Amino acid sequence: MSSYRMERSDGGCRVSIDGGLTAVVVPELQQVLKQEVEGGTQRVTVDLAATYIVDSSGIGLLIAASNTLSHKSGQLAVVNVSPEIFRLFQSMRLVPRLNVSGRATTGPAHE
Repeated sequence: MSSYRMERSDGGCRVSIDGGLTAVVVPELQQVLKQEVEGGTQRVTVDLAATYIVDSSGIGLLIAASNTLSHKSGQLAVVNVSPEIFRLFQSMRLVPRLNVSGRATTGPAHE
């Protein structure tokens, strides 16, 4: 099951996705992000540390959020991306556009 949680900070918010950034969670998350940006949020960080899948709906949401924020002089960053999801973004040439960064390696790898 997919879910998300949001933490607000001064001028920004961090959205952590648990499970998948898929069509299951995208419609609700789209409305929440829209309200945040309309409310003046300039920086949105999407944390994919606990995310194992991103589908076309999730990618579309990230691109739309990036476009909306850039029109308002804001910025989107996608962080803690798994190597598999990073390769997906890389193959779609989205790494620079979405400010994608991989997971920090701390401790032994879990397979």
